[in-house]
Amino acid sequence: MDSPTTPTPSLTSFRVLAFDIYGTLINEPAALQTCLAPLLARLPPSHPVPPFPTLLSRFDHYEHEVSASDPSLPLPAIMHEVYARLAASLSLAPLPAEASAFAALKGRAPAYPDTVAAMHALGTHYRLVALSNIDRASITQTLGAALAGVRFDAVLIAEDIGSYKPDRRNFEYLLQYVAREWGVKKAEVLLVAQGVASDHVPAKEMGLWSAWIARGRPGGEEGWEGVGEENEGKVAFRWRWGSLGEMAAEVEGAFGKGEGK
Repeated sequence: MDSPTTPTPSLTSFRVLAFDIYGTLINEPAALQTCLAPLLARLPPSHPVPPFPTLLSRFDHYEHEVSASDPSLPLPAIMHEVYARLAASLSLAPLPAEASAFAALKGRAPAYPDTVAAMHALGTHYRLVALSNIDRASITQTLGAALAGVRFDAVLIAEDIGSYKPDRRNFEYLLQYVAREWGVKKAEVLLVAQGVASDHVPAKEMGLWSAWIARGRPGGEEGWEGVGEENEGKVAFRWRWGSLGEMAAEVEGAFGKGEGK
């Protein structure tokens, strides 16, 4: 992708789809709500319960803050610290049992209802690559449960890369991998992600084509409350779908019409 004036390519021109996993394929907010319930139940009657979108924003902010401060930290340690900061933001003391639940949150999170069928459909047209800020234990759990039956051609994770998105090293690792293994060029890779700051901002910086899966936050506005003022002018995704199922349907239509062929 050269600039906003570059013509949008056909969906049939890509050879690889690179997916953010948690928040895009996996319903991480649902798992977060479950983990927050015991914490919120300890709030005194005098303390108002923050709306879930507010807590989700704090969760996202703390996770990015902690992972950026020390990319060598394993994910469970990051999640422990995120939990501690969330508890502190509510003036609550952390509890070991709640901290352990947070550390396991991602691996236990369910898939969105449309995910598995959409991935099966997309896999008939492209190589599928996972590019995730995750540890090996959690992704193994996810692949064996929530994403059972989904075939990835490669699984590239932060624990192996040594950094967390939005660090450009993660995207460079992706591009080097697909070039080395399959001879795929950057222009033949489409990044598919919900995360704006973690995925779409670095995608624009690196000239990667990207598609936004704008899933709605529970109790919030559709599209995860937009890209945010802080990201205005920093993203350049050429496709926006409300779900992965919508994307798969449009892809099927494009291949059915023989676009770009």
